[in-house]
Amino acid sequence: MAQITQAKLKELNVIKLYEHYAALEKSLPLLTPESQELAKAELESCANLRSEKIDRIYYAMASHEDALERIKKEGELITQAKRHHESQLRSLKNLLNYLRRVLPQDSNKITGRNYQFTLVKKKELTVEISTDPEFWHTKERELYCVTEEVTTTKRVVLRSMSGEVLSERTEPKTTTKTLPNLDAIRSAYQEGQQLPNGVKVVQEYAVRSKRIFSEPKLDLVSSEYPGELLPEDSSAN
Repeated sequence: MAQITQAKLKELNVIKLYEHYAALEKSLPLLTPESQELAKAELESCANLRSEKIDRIYYAMASHEDALERIKKEGELITQAKRHHESQLRSLKNLLNYLRRVLPQDSNKITGRNYQFTLVKKKELTVEISTDPEFWHTKERELYCVTEEVTTTKRVVLRSMSGEVLSERTEPKTTTKTLPNLDAIRSAYQEGQQLPNGVKVVQEYAVRSKRIFSEPKLDLVSSEYPGELLPEDSSAN
């Protein structure tokens, strides 16, 4: 393709193509009619290449958007799988805790063929709460709740460019939250008092597992005759 300039249009990025188009268009009035025809043809080629590169921006954006959407969906699937396995693990631990309660008092081991679980009583009772303390009855909140008060102070200083303090102020902010008093709930449970709806206190056990390795059973009669079990010492000959 004949060009009026020496620019390698296909090697220019989209910014350079815009700049080249603008400069060439501005120079048109200064050219002879013959040169203007070459310049217009080059302008057309420049515009076509520029349009192609603009379309590539769209394709690239769409590709990244699709990738992000797939990553988002994958993240949701991973989160769901994580919750599922956490739930199953809790259920299995609860099953072991239940089995511990039906064992004799002096036993804390649950033994299978290949694995053994040892359950150690946790020092503190576990408090499970499935309701919002904000909706407990007033008397229940008084007995079984505490108020957490958090105050944060923001210090704002304006300085000149030379470092001189122009103004200074502090902005304290206090937030409060109603929280369950776990110690009060445990004490009430141990004393047999009525707890708020949705509050349960349970004794949980730490679960430890180990692999059982069966030891081979030896024939006691044969062990009295080691000569029959050990190879002969060839060096004695």
